[in-house]
Amino acid sequence: MKLGPRVKIGLGIFLVVGLLAAWQGFRYWWYHAYSTGERTGIVRKLSVKGTPLCKYAEGELALSGSMPTQNVEVWTFSVDHHADNDPIMKQLREAERSGARVTLKYRQDLKSWWRCTPEEYFVTAVEK
Repeated sequence: MKLGPRVKIGLGIFLVVGLLAAWQGFRYWWYHAYSTGERTGIVRKLSVKGTPLCKYAEGELALSGSMPTQNVEVWTFSVDHHADNDPIMKQLREAERSGARVTLKYRQDLKSWWRCTPEEYFVTAVEK
């Protein structure tokens, strides 16, 4: 069976797109949840940013040191779902309003060029 030039070009384009999709799928699998951990501090800020097509939630956690004279380190994070009815967003907003110390469990996703958020840390749970 002889293939015409249009079919060959179509198959070539399909092959290139398929290889790129497979490569990106492998990268997602490789870098998703690269690391996990916990951070304890006080939630200082929680906001939803971005354009109408690309919104994301961003927050700041103030990490206080063991000595009163130490500077406060700020850790920025994001949340997978920024909807107001999401349980994690509700807990974060409550923690921000109360000013209480909380422990945030997180995962780190590396090299996610397709995400809107510039952060690579995503909160997965909030503990009081």
